[in-house]
Amino acid sequence: MSYVNKTVSINGTEKDFIKAFANELTSADNRITCETDIDAEFANEDSSHIITIIFDVNNCYKIKLIRAVPINRATYQYNIQTVINNVDKSSAALYFLDVSKGVTDIATRTFNFMLISNDNTVVMLFGDYNQSLPNVYKYNLMSYHEQDFNVIAYNLNSIASKAEYIRTDENHQGETYKITNRLLYSRDEDVEIIESKPLVQTNIAVHDMKSVYDCSNVLAGNILSFEDNRYFSIDTNTLIKI
Repeated sequence: MSYVNKTVSINGTEKDFIKAFANELTSADNRITCETDIDAEFANEDSSHIITIIFDVNNCYKIKLIRAVPINRATYQYNIQTVINNVDKSSAALYFLDVSKGVTDIATRTFNFMLISNDNTVVMLFGDYNQSLPNVYKYNLMSYHEQDFNVIAYNLNSIASKAEYIRTDENHQGETYKITNRLLYSRDEDVEIIESKPLVQTNIAVHDMKSVYDCSNVLAGNILSFEDNRYFSIDTNTLIKI
């Protein structure tokens, strides 16, 4: 179980920065692997080449980090997008600086990311160089994993837990789900918890997520402690056990 809120800030070349970011992201959870030879990407001599770094998450989906312009042009931006069932989804711009720099220029480049995970769940938030997570961010992912049941939700600028979950298992690929809340009320400090969270299809509960908990109203984006357990409130009615 992990809770990581990380600022990756490197003074060096763009390659130095991207390698450091990849190392921090893959170190945060061993289900995340980098499929790209970063040295080879930056050594490409084709002036039209657009650097693309690909991460795999638990063989369920991929994350692409794509330079906004070709390698021979200066930029302050990468685009981040999710690949689900081999389909590229909507992307968001991530800014590492407020001014454009060439790939070999020495500068301090910065990305921010958060990762909240347990045995069944991976939540990631990504932000610009000047954003403070989890209050403000650009891109958000939440995936859930059991044997033969894997789903992924993503969103831009708002929380992924409330978005559509897309299944990636071969026999059910592309099926969609939404979470539902059973405790839409406030108990003030006496937070009520149900130790599961249902996924529904056409308003019928079809799967209970483990280590993702329903709860009465809480403030999103906080770590909560109850009975020697710690939780992260990914939204106002959903807790991730950490």
